[in-house]
Amino acid sequence: MNWSWIDNALPAWQWVLLGLVPPIIFLLYFLKLRRTPVEVPSTYLWTKALEDLHVNSLWQRLRNNLLMYLQLLLALLLLLSCLRPGCKGTELTGERFIFLVDQSASMSAIDTPEGISRLDVAKDETIKLIDQMKSGDSGMVIAFSDVSRTVQSYTTNHTALKSKVRDIEQTQRGSDMMEALTAASGLANPGRTSDRESNRDVQVAEGKPARMFILSDGAIRDVPDFFLGNLTPDYRPIGAVSPPNNVGIVALSISDPLENESQLQCYARLFNSDDEDHTVDVTLKVAGEVFDAEQDVVVPRNNATGLVFDMTNLLDDLDEPRKVELLIETPDVYLQDNTAWAVVNPPREANVLILSDNNEYLDFVLETKRISKLANIFSELPEYKDDPKYKEQTTLGFFDLVIFDRCAPKEMPLCNAVFWGSKPPTDEWKIGELTEPTALIDTDNSHPLMAAVQMGNVSILKSSTVEGPRGSVDLLDGGDGPIMAVGGRGGFQDLVIGFPMLEMNDELDVSVNTDWMTKLSFPLFIQNVVVELGNGKNFAAAIGGSPGEILNFRTSLPFESVTVTSPEGRKSKLAPRPDNTFVLTGTKDSGIYSIQSPDQESPDLLLPINLFDRNESNLTVRDKLVLGYEEVTGEAKREQTRKQYWTWFLLAALVVLMVEWYVYNRRVLI
Repeated sequence: MNWSWIDNALPAWQWVLLGLVPPIIFLLYFLKLRRTPVEVPSTYLWTKALEDLHVNSLWQRLRNNLLMYLQLLLALLLLLSCLRPGCKGTELTGERFIFLVDQSASMSAIDTPEGISRLDVAKDETIKLIDQMKSGDSGMVIAFSDVSRTVQSYTTNHTALKSKVRDIEQTQRGSDMMEALTAASGLANPGRTSDRESNRDVQVAEGKPARMFILSDGAIRDVPDFFLGNLTPDYRPIGAVSPPNNVGIVALSISDPLENESQLQCYARLFNSDDEDHTVDVTLKVAGEVFDAEQDVVVPRNNATGLVFDMTNLLDDLDEPRKVELLIETPDVYLQDNTAWAVVNPPREANVLILSDNNEYLDFVLETKRISKLANIFSELPEYKDDPKYKEQTTLGFFDLVIFDRCAPKEMPLCNAVFWGSKPPTDEWKIGELTEPTALIDTDNSHPLMAAVQMGNVSILKSSTVEGPRGSVDLLDGGDGPIMAVGGRGGFQDLVIGFPMLEMNDELDVSVNTDWMTKLSFPLFIQNVVVELGNGKNFAAAIGGSPGEILNFRTSLPFESVTVTSPEGRKSKLAPRPDNTFVLTGTKDSGIYSIQSPDQESPDLLLPINLFDRNESNLTVRDKLVLGYEEVTGEAKREQTRKQYWTWFLLAALVVLMVEWYVYNRRVLI
């Protein structure tokens, strides 16, 4: 805080006049001689005359006179008030403020100068902002990750605001600010309604401008479709300026190699968000015991590296689900992505349904010997999706995977799904318009679905961009964006391909949209799809979800209830829905959730929950956010204001005046 005592409020000639006041008061007392008629002896007069002569000398020693001192102090306080003393500080401008506090997983990183987590710093900064609010200003506090929660609605009680901020807790979830922005926009941008009779739009309520502070590390997707309106965004970046040291696990899967059915392998991907290469030690545990380890694994800067662990030794006695845990033993500033979980289950047959119309390329690949060993293939026309039998089979869990070729059902099946050249019936997926030509830019060969799939010699005419839900992975990028992606859905996985293999015009003429079907990579890709999404493996790995995600699962036999045990040991009971499926909602923590049926000593089902979010593992603090059509640059914006203290001097002058009045009337020391 920079002090600036003088803020002159008067011109020079007025200061001259005011400056004469104290000397005049002093001279009045200097010249004043109080004469009180008193009868005294004659000898006393000579003594009094000598005293008067001494008192009226030029540099006399002043008598104690309280009234004079009070009047001089009063004049001094008035002079100081005219100087308008104060200090330069910070104060928020406006009347309504919204504080968006990021509580996503990356905010648990401890890379701040204060040595505390990013969330703790964000809460401290929010409290400082609240302290800068003027009396009567109202504020709202919203905590967000991939969901939002209004922890304090609009209030002028600043103490309550700060208390609610302190109560915000860390989560293990990803980041998605859209829901928080919608909540913040509620009063600032009220909606409109239509008057049917007059055919006019009517404003529901008057918009109330508000200033919106976003305290986050910026690990948030852009929100291009959001309308700020009366909201004025102010982004306050939280975290270290330079990229901190962090290597995290962003993928973990278990699969049997295609070329050897008697093997079982664990695949992992490690991502380094730092600007320097890092070396880490990795340990693989099965059922709580150390199974394998890798020392001095080098992870390149701003890149990922893959690991493969041979788990064939488990095949001899794999008669029940086993917990698999992968740990990065080398500590860093963000521990959330240093551990990942998976589950390997005993083998079972997989069933795959294909809904396609006259696609001989797809039919040919699915009839190969290798695919027939992996799963039972059922082929039907697209109209089968409207058959009651289809609904029964997809609801009761008969199929592990349904491939929709240029068609889509009315609702998502309760199993994994592939949408090839069609849009899933959910708002979670956004598909762009078909454009041509398509230039293939990049392929994510580190993902199991694209393992050994080379796309360099593939040509595609028309394609659509694909945008999946939070946590989805882009597998193939075209010139305008990703054209193939895979994402989670309540314990299931959906693969969306933005270009069709074949096209059919109004005359029912079929044309080829890509030559991929003639390349060696095409059957390899189909095998990967059947293996990873169809559970077409000798030893199927359980499909889990992300923290906070709602999971749907089914037990092998119908039960009236099951017991769910969380990674922390909390137990709860679940009742089935009419279709014999269960819905698990309390998955706020990463780890293994155990599903146990009545009268069973061992669990029937193990569900792994992991935050495989590369965006959260990348701890680089973003310097800007994209909200609607506006780029919000992060910086420490503070309004320089002047805190005035002259009113206190005026108050003190009033007190001195009252004391002077009392002294004068009481004739005390005058």
